[in-house]
Amino acid sequence: MIKAVLFDCGGVLTYPKGGYWPRSVDRDQILGRELHIDLNKAALAMQKHGGILDEGQLITGLGHELELRMRFLKKMNGELDAGLNDSEIEQLAASLTYNDARYALYDDTKPMLDKFADRYKIGFLSNAMPSMVRALTNLGITDRLSCFTVSCLENCQKPEERIYRLALRELGLEPGDCVFVEDLRENLLAARRIGIHAIRMARPFYYAGSVPDFDWDGMTAHDLTEAYELAGTL
Repeated sequence: MIKAVLFDCGGVLTYPKGGYWPRSVDRDQILGRELHIDLNKAALAMQKHGGILDEGQLITGLGHELELRMRFLKKMNGELDAGLNDSEIEQLAASLTYNDARYALYDDTKPMLDKFADRYKIGFLSNAMPSMVRALTNLGITDRLSCFTVSCLENCQKPEERIYRLALRELGLEPGDCVFVEDLRENLLAARRIGIHAIRMARPFYYAGSVPDFDWDGMTAHDLTEAYELAGTL
């Protein structure tokens, strides 16, 4: 019988209100204009500089995150010839770091987390920045957690085995006592390799092309109600 349920956050509990995680919700207001970016050039630049925002590195707090975001935006601005000045880069980085409005909860997140918590220990297991930790706390969905395992605080990230082991240690449970609800294949497989039950979350995409479809031979839920029902069968 399952004793605990671990949840990924993005694509399971939350989605980006701006339509895309790297985009601030108030970008056009900050710039006073639309920013037109060549998506192919952006993808190449992301491959080159995305490591600056590696969520598996130890990030000591919001100030550290702000520094990383500013460094990343300066690199991307140069690669894409986007024409941003230093003030605009600083404002965009600050919005991405401090503006909780970029995180939106799915309609079922709060009521279903309460329902899960009445039956199981619950926890978060997510690759994320300090800004997400603060936002989820402010959104009022962390009060009943028995485990809050976030990559930037642990200096490791999914699908590394260590971060799953850290979550299990926080829960005080064995892998077979837990189920993990996640939307990415490699993270589901990593959980299953160490004996954690895995439920794929396949919500409608929160923006086009956000998560590629993939073959999955395990349990699949399309919302938290379905995930709750599936967990009850384990």
